[in-house]
Amino acid sequence: MIPDPHGELVTAKTITDITNMVPSLGERADLTLYQLEQRDSSELNPSHWTKFAMKIAEAMASGKFDGIIVTHGTDTMAYSATAVALALGNRVNIPIVFTGSQLPLAAFGTDARFNLEQSLNAILAAYDKKNRPVIAEVMIQFNKVVLRATRAVKISEADFVAFDTPAIDPLANISSMGIRYSREARRVAPNRKTWINDLDYQFQRGVVVIDLVPGLEPGIVLDIIQGGKCQALILRSLGAGNVPSLDEYSLIPCIARATGLKIPCIVTTKFVGGTTHAGIYKPGAEAIRAGAIESGDLTDVAVQVKTMRLLAQGIRTRDRIQKALLTPIAGEVTA
Repeated sequence: MIPDPHGELVTAKTITDITNMVPSLGERADLTLYQLEQRDSSELNPSHWTKFAMKIAEAMASGKFDGIIVTHGTDTMAYSATAVALALGNRVNIPIVFTGSQLPLAAFGTDARFNLEQSLNAILAAYDKKNRPVIAEVMIQFNKVVLRATRAVKISEADFVAFDTPAIDPLANISSMGIRYSREARRVAPNRKTWINDLDYQFQRGVVVIDLVPGLEPGIVLDIIQGGKCQALILRSLGAGNVPSLDEYSLIPCIARATGLKIPCIVTTKFVGGTTHAGIYKPGAEAIRAGAIESGDLTDVAVQVKTMRLLAQGIRTRDRIQKALLTPIAGEVTA
């Protein structure tokens, strides 16, 4: 982002505006630049995830690139990076790094230059001494860490430490001694192939996410379910999967109604790094009996993105979605 004449932050006109301000990138690597969008990341939607995933797949399939850096606004970077990782799955054969900044590149004291340079270092560190790729997955580099994209969430709108993977440790820490990946980082699989298939990169529209709060009226939720446009309902629950189940505020009839209409109803937790254990407490067990689907330790970001992907692939029954949600595609959930 750069300031306009009124002092408001807007997107840079071209990607070369970025690379010209950080010439060290071109000194360390041969760069090929693509500008896919020119908009604030809060303006992105799932159609852009498809666009990003297909472009990255094409780049990988060409065999011309040793790594990919995606510069992205922080507001929705976790969503885009998770979507790309899930769309590509085990076809990733080179390191792919998303990064951004909390301050504009032109600002004094910006973190943008550091993050861009360290993103390139993260790609270089993914190769061995014989220039063979060792690490191949979609990652987020921010501040002093390299994170698994599918486990990442934004934790601050202002702090330079803006992203974290609360359920797992970083894939790598960054220090003056360089970057060394942990054993958890995904290794390059032998003969890994990348192919292009439009269906693989689609995300279903009509997935509704609702935060459960005391006093949420079931009638409002029923209106959404019965409105004809809801393809799936995600409930960000109170605690580890608990859903109000008594008196006039019970949401159990909503879950049962959604299930009856073959609309998947997934229960997740709003707590960062949390895991759903809906069967432990009675309110959660009631939700499961009514047809709710558990989401394990998927982040709320990954629950939404993965549900949209599964639906687009034609996976719609409760049992198939339950199994697929808890089966890792790109390290997003603990099996």
